[in-house]
Amino acid sequence: ILMKFEVLALAFCLFLLPVQGAANPLLFEKMGIVAPKTSKPAPDFELKNIRGGTTQLSDFKGKVVLINFWATWCAACLEEMASMQNLYGNLKEQGVEIIAISIDRWNEERISEYADKNNLSFYILRDPGQIVRKKYYVMGLPTSYLVDGEGKIRGYVSGARSWDSSASQNALLSLKGAGSLAELGTEK
Repeated sequence: ILMKFEVLALAFCLFLLPVQGAANPLLFEKMGIVAPKTSKPAPDFELKNIRGGTTQLSDFKGKVVLINFWATWCAACLEEMASMQNLYGNLKEQGVEIIAISIDRWNEERISEYADKNNLSFYILRDPGQIVRKKYYVMGLPTSYLVDGEGKIRGYVSGARSWDSSASQNALLSLKGAGSLAELGTEK
């Protein structure tokens, strides 16, 4: 009986370990991240980068990507940008990327000025025709999608978040199966 108990205990512990690409539902729940019923490939896109050239989602294969839809006229969007920059600084070296897609229809200069003024170093792309926004069925701003290294949508969030919290960082790291995660109770 003791051996059966040890085997069951080991199996249970292995079940709790993060699996490559498996999102941790407790972390997602803590952040208000909604996981899709079935994980589907994120629609690929190619958009103009405010720093020149174009950027495609498929360029980030093998990395976890936070895709954030925002606009310069959206107060809640601007509110979460600093925490996204902090997140990027903390997790970039661990294979996590951020793509912020502005749906501003005009005034590219305003987007660039905002990014420069706030020292935003993650990817900022423009979707003035809102083609990508429609592919992702974005209805309100800000809206974010979490994409795993295989390019599949693993969760989405509507509304502003504190992206630099431990819970947010751990939720993203859980998508890559990163070994040890910080305690859920420790918030920044």
